[in-house]
Amino acid sequence: MKPITNEKGAALITALMLTMISLAIVMLLLYYVTTGIQVSASQKRYKTVLEAAYGGVSLSVNEFIPQLNSAIFGNYSSGVHDLLTKYASSSNLNMTLGNLDCLQQKLDNATADWGNSCSKTLDPRDNPDMTFILKSTLSSTFTQPPGFKVFTKIVGTPVKGNTDKADRPNLRKGENVVESAEIEGGGVTIPTTYRVEVRAERETNPQEKANISVLYAY
Repeated sequence: MKPITNEKGAALITALMLTMISLAIVMLLLYYVTTGIQVSASQKRYKTVLEAAYGGVSLSVNEFIPQLNSAIFGNYSSGVHDLLTKYASSSNLNMTLGNLDCLQQKLDNATADWGNSCSKTLDPRDNPDMTFILKSTLSSTFTQPPGFKVFTKIVGTPVKGNTDKADRPNLRKGENVVESAEIEGGGVTIPTTYRVEVRAERETNPQEKANISVLYAY
């Protein structure tokens, strides 16, 4: 058996091994950098759509539900018409309402007294009560980015209270409340409580979405 004494090519093999190790390190670094960028972008997109969901909650509980509640104690059809006139024609909202009879029942009755046709599922996209689109307010001279579609749905009315829904800022003496004969409005005030599910998603990519559950006392 003759030992190999020729060492020609050892330097080349060593150089190739070092090159492969260097490439592996570079690829690993690129992987970590790319993953970090993807995670950061994902978090940024989620934060943006989450802010849109919060905006949808604010509009729903501060504008839409109070206005509809007020309409119930006046002319409901007229109140709905006024709401749609104000917001459905808005190019930045394009608001639509779901089943108006069910929406009225949800606003003014405990969950057990809703009609059988009224959806109680927790998915806001399943028969939503209100749908609208939040769009950018950038000047028309700029390219408008895609907006966010918001679905709002009342999924439960755990407590039917006695607050005055006809006069939005005020609470009244209440129905089904025992009051002092000397002091008007001396009874116990119980707000109506709603469980509201809100979902926001980007118009062009529904995979970018955020859901918020709200317990709202009015």
